[in-house]
Amino acid sequence: MNYWFIVHGLKAYEQHNDLIGCRLKKPGVHEPWFKQFSEIKKGDKIVYYATGSNVIVGIFVIDSDMRYLPNDPYWDDMVFDIRPIEMPPNGYYMDFKKAISIDKRANFDLFPKKETWYSYLQGKPCRKLSEHDFLIMKDYLRRSELLVKINDVKPPETKKPKDLIGEVENNKSSLHDSFIDSLVTIGEIFGFESIRKPSVNDLRPEGQPFKAKDKALDLAWKIFGLTYVPFEVQVHGSVPDLIYRLHMVHQWSLKIVVIADEEWHEEILEAAQVYPFAGKLVLIKPKEIESAKSNFEELKKLRQKIFE
Repeated sequence: MNYWFIVHGLKAYEQHNDLIGCRLKKPGVHEPWFKQFSEIKKGDKIVYYATGSNVIVGIFVIDSDMRYLPNDPYWDDMVFDIRPIEMPPNGYYMDFKKAISIDKRANFDLFPKKETWYSYLQGKPCRKLSEHDFLIMKDYLRRSELLVKINDVKPPETKKPKDLIGEVENNKSSLHDSFIDSLVTIGEIFGFESIRKPSVNDLRPEGQPFKAKDKALDLAWKIFGLTYVPFEVQVHGSVPDLIYRLHMVHQWSLKIVVIADEEWHEEILEAAQVYPFAGKLVLIKPKEIESAKSNFEELKKLRQKIFE
């Protein structure tokens, strides 16, 4: 038996409080896009965390094998049935953000840097829990000072038909934007001009604009006024669209860099291998950016990795 931290939204819980889910790898392909979701097994126990609301709704057991949920008005996902086994008192959720902030003694295996705990969940519908972490969270459900009334917790507004499954909101600024800020600073240290949110046409010659759509990138370093290094931060989203945008600028790029968790690397490399820029592609893990911000040796390693 394994333990899991499940990251959904309250709207998802309201839609299906007896299921957890993960969106499809591709339309029509009945596989979860997040591979680790497939490792969940019947009999495993889960802590159900509601992103955006920062609450734990309860502890459940996985009650089925993974299956596809067809013809559902809300979800088009791979799912598991779940059954509650340990819940807060009736009418309450557990305030997880409060628990993390006031419990100074608790050290979590899942969150090595507890002050940025949300960064370890970004873009992931599930994370495996140690028994140590599971027991701490289970104990939190019994602590009255950590309870919050259900009526006082409102699901965040979303324009999408269902809450995004597996996306975590940073209450101060998005993790995506924090990486862009870090890359701007690192580029300045290296002596490069940084261009935020450049259009693909900003990197293409004036005589060869892309006219069909106004496609944009996350960032680009301008290298001595001669060429570019475009950056994309793949927190979530479409890999095919990522590849498409990079393909439109590869001829005028010295290197092409994607910041992504390791879980994305195989899919990105596989998608890029048939394109002419595959040899220019550099995949960077988020922790490499964080390390480079505070460690000179790591900063040198990052430069070498990008430009080797």
